[in-house]
Amino acid sequence: MVDYILEAECGHINVWPMGFWLAARDFFKCYLDFQKPGPFSVVPFFLCCRAIELALKAMHLETKSQMELKRLYSHDLVASYSGLPAQYKLLSQEEFDLLSKVNAIYPKKDFEYFNVGDAATGYERFPELDALAKLAGKLTDYQA
Repeated sequence: MVDYILEAECGHINVWPMGFWLAARDFFKCYLDFQKPGPFSVVPFFLCCRAIELALKAMHLETKSQMELKRLYSHDLVASYSGLPAQYKLLSQEEFDLLSKVNAIYPKKDFEYFNVGDAATGYERFPELDALAKLAGKLTDYQA
């Protein structure tokens, strides 16, 4: 009797990029489904920005670890976009300017919490929401 032994070599499958893509698309889908309970809410701004952040991180995770991303970019959307390989840099100058505008707000968590200063100024430093959503849709490549 002859013993046949099959030895399988362990492979490496990087599941993080896909997980981040799925989460980015989920956050964008939540934005699309969101119904404001009143005249203004910071929530849709947060949902779009989180989708953008996760989409950018998904692109980086093709070549970098999560720890590298945290160290290099944290929640800085401009630094994250600027650090992408050229093939992922698809934003027009206008879109990059919008990303820069939200980046002045997003890392400080001002899209997550009520800010008296923003309320007092009528949220004038906030971007136009439809433009932000278009940017989030482009970066997440969301297909409804």
